[in-house]
Amino acid sequence: MTHTVQCLPGSSELRLRARRETAGFLRSLPVSADPAAALRACTEAMPQASTPAEVHALTELAAGGEEAGLIALRNLLRAAGTRCREQGELQLATRYERAGDLLDIADRALFQLGVDLLTSAYNASPDISEPSFTSASHGKGAST
Repeated sequence: MTHTVQCLPGSSELRLRARRETAGFLRSLPVSADPAAALRACTEAMPQASTPAEVHALTELAAGGEEAGLIALRNLLRAAGTRCREQGELQLATRYERAGDLLDIADRALFQLGVDLLTSAYNASPDISEPSFTSASHGKGAST
């Protein structure tokens, strides 16, 4: 009696097959050929950032908000999870959803990191671009 060993394709072969199969589909979509271009531009600009506010602005531009890269990727993973669920692939759907949840956690961590960076910077050097309300309001009946 002979045993048949079934060789399953490896990850590289699976990805290559998928790229070939979806080439026409992807060409028909209104998506950028380089979806990470904006992220790379922010990364390349980071060495030029001379203040904590500029560091924060670049990070926020790349990762923060509903339209930025991190949340857009989270939304893509959620959509993939929904699609898998509709096709009866419940375990894969859950894995996509969990990956999306990790990006939610990363988004919250980056938000707090930005607040901490700005707090540290602005506590170390007060804003002198605007007149201080506390010094101007003493003696004029202002409540605290």
